Amino acid sequence: MFKARPVARKAAVKPDRLFGELCLAAASLLWLVYSPAAAQTPPISTLVPRGGFLTGPYDPVNGGDFQFVNDLVGGGIFYRSGFLGDSTVIGNVEAGHIWINHDVFDRSGLGLGPAVTQQISAPGVTGQFDFHATMVGHVLAGTGYVAASGTNAGGYTYLGVGMAPHAQLWSGAIATAYATGTSEIGSFSATPQSTIPVFRQFFQGISGTAADVINSSYGFGDPAATDPVSVAVDALAAANPLVTFVAAAGNDATAAVSAPGNVYNGVTVGSVGGTAFRTPSAFSSRGAVDFFDPVSGTTAVGVRAAVDIAAPGEQHVLAAYLGPTGGLVPLADVTEDPSPSDLFFVNQDGTSFASPTVAGGVALMKDAARGLQLPATAPDTRVIKSVLMATATATNGWTNGLALANGVLRTTQGLDWATGAGGLNLEGAGINYTSTLGNTRDLAGFGGGGIEQTGWDFGSVALGGSTDYVFTAPFSGPTDLQVALSWFVNGSFDDETETATRSAFANLDLQVWSVANDDFDSLIAESASLYNNAEFLRFSLDDGGLYGLRVLLPGMVYHAGETPPASETYGLSWNVVIVPEPAAGILLAAALGLIAGACHRRRTPRG
Repeated sequence: MFKARPVARKAAVKPDRLFGELCLAAASLLWLVYSPAAAQTPPISTLVPRGGFLTGPYDPVNGGDFQFVNDLVGGGIFYRSGFLGDSTVIGNVEAGHIWINHDVFDRSGLGLGPAVTQQISAPGVTGQFDFHATMVGHVLAGTGYVAASGTNAGGYTYLGVGMAPHAQLWSGAIATAYATGTSEIGSFSATPQSTIPVFRQFFQGISGTAADVINSSYGFGDPAATDPVSVAVDALAAANPLVTFVAAAGNDATAAVSAPGNVYNGVTVGSVGGTAFRTPSAFSSRGAVDFFDPVSGTTAVGVRAAVDIAAPGEQHVLAAYLGPTGGLVPLADVTEDPSPSDLFFVNQDGTSFASPTVAGGVALMKDAARGLQLPATAPDTRVIKSVLMATATATNGWTNGLALANGVLRTTQGLDWATGAGGLNLEGAGINYTSTLGNTRDLAGFGGGGIEQTGWDFGSVALGGSTDYVFTAPFSGPTDLQVALSWFVNGSFDDETETATRSAFANLDLQVWSVANDDFDSLIAESASLYNNAEFLRFSLDDGGLYGLRVLLPGMVYHAGETPPASETYGLSWNVVIVPEPAAGILLAAALGLIAGACHRRRTPRG
């Protein structure tokens, strides 16, 4: 049995603060409703949800600086094209179930079915509705639609709309017991037997349908990701690559990421806040996690970057469940039966809410992949992860240790300890993932080839070999370049015993080269971390010219059996931004700099 907790800093609130964090009866929603009749010919973007869960802080007396997270992270690129998650299923695995009776899950005015279509738990699980799961469900797929009434036209509320408001939700509960002390609100006990069966059903499918995305906003101690649950999640993710696992990093500040956020084959999310949500949240877990080699039985301490990306995780206003079940039971003076359906917790912080922001974004991407008939490889987790990383925005203080050594920019860290590749940028991800203009969407075969300035590929590299990509046109001048590579740690899952093993971990490297006379001429930059199963480069090229990308597989970190795998498949994504020509005075300064360093192509890390 392990003790777990929801990874939301303010989910476990003190009794004397909880009443101050409940607000907004149903009547107060009406002024937040968007009315389509307000404009004669509104742009498409205003006909679909433009809002989302609020960030603040929310101050009902003095007003608040509301920011709509869906727009802030670029979700509008999908909404404007009509992709709201309709074709997707999002599974949420936590202590308890999402409370389906809150107003934000009411879809009756939309002609849609219920928001939550499956409630899954294993024997011995309490299966109770829980306040934390309800908040997370709001972020994932709250709809918040208010039907027309009197002179008020029907529409979505900014307060109610989650990231993928038309997606189906599956609610998985794993808690065998909840903490009873007021100092541990939301904490719970679970076992592998109560947890793994839920993950298995979500990954493998229910009645022939698997989840598209699985979110987990809870955490437990497992420094090297060796717990049976952690190993099972990795094995299930590798066996079901079209199901993307997303997890919260945890709220232990400078402490390392907790499980299941430190597994290999998913997308782990840290929190950002501050101005424009560019600053790593002080509470967001970070730093290097441990690495366990199951073949040698040895552990390397503090060597692996676990966070892949970051998203807003501060000052959220989220659906409140106050029923006398789940994690709020110790606060008997707060719980109500029946629970009001129109109340919200305000100013909620935690990676618990950053994670479903990304998971909902992944659902939008997969909805678009179906609607636009993208290549069959597009929903693969390795592709999704590489696209999200390659289009991420550098956060304040971002660094992955990239430094110039012997004329080459190198990193053995790969990702920033706190925010991975940076902040979620769905606008950039949407263009990279779906565009047909100046964009590559999965080359034919697995052998690399010519690529446009943005795009992605699902490829393969042979053991001891490399796969090369060459941009079809030279860069015309200074260029900002981001490249991300993602692959799986391989393993197996036994359906009968519901146990798993890890079997092979390939050591892929990512390089950028200058190209001359059809040859890779000079190595420019390299990401070569040993213990990560993702590589990432972000830097600036000061010179134009022709460049290429190279994926290498020099060897295995470990493998079971005498013969290692012959190759490894991966997702690769890249994003090129041509820097505008500087003003004349800056040109002169640049010329002087070129004279001083004319022997090398200039390139600099970009943070």
